[in-house]
Amino acid sequence: MENSFLLFISTAITALAVENAVFARGLGMDNEAAFIKNPREGLLMGGVFGWVIFWSAWPISLTNYLLRGRSYVMIIRPPMYLAGVLAVCLLTQYLSRKYLKREELAAVIRRTLPVATFNSALFAVFFLSASQNFLLTQTLGYAVGSALGYTVAIFVIYYARKRLAISAVPRAFRGLPILLIYLGLLSLALYGLIGHNLPT
Repeated sequence: MENSFLLFISTAITALAVENAVFARGLGMDNEAAFIKNPREGLLMGGVFGWVIFWSAWPISLTNYLLRGRSYVMIIRPPMYLAGVLAVCLLTQYLSRKYLKREELAAVIRRTLPVATFNSALFAVFFLSASQNFLLTQTLGYAVGSALGYTVAIFVIYYARKRLAISAVPRAFRGLPILLIYLGLLSLALYGLIGHNLPT
């Protein structure tokens, strides 16, 4: 039990700090995630993403276990992943309608759910966990760490936009271009932090 917990924690920390999961893969998410209007919205987006990725990790980990060593794994894995994530998405929709007392919060969750569910950051986590042959605890840890990384990245983008808006940026680079340059430099810094050498 203690060994499983340590495996979970170490994999979560790896996903959060080392994998650079969101800056490398997560900008394929959506305008709504990249351009949140306030911190509360970003926290909600990260929370919904975390909920979906955590519960999707269970059927996807089972899928990885059942398909291990099969010759047709590359054909059957993507539809199985999609089915698992879709089931969690639909179940979350149902639970928010039936059990959430605050209707305005339930409406925001239902609006945020497709964006937080069907994006490159979520599916990349599961394909990476499959390629690394992760156990259930490692998959769950990687999912939790990636959800935290996703939320941190949303806030980094939010605060970067605020700071860049009041900076003296040349007219041609204002808005999205300077934001992408900023995130690119930040990604390179994180990439170097984990010990990779850039090509020269």
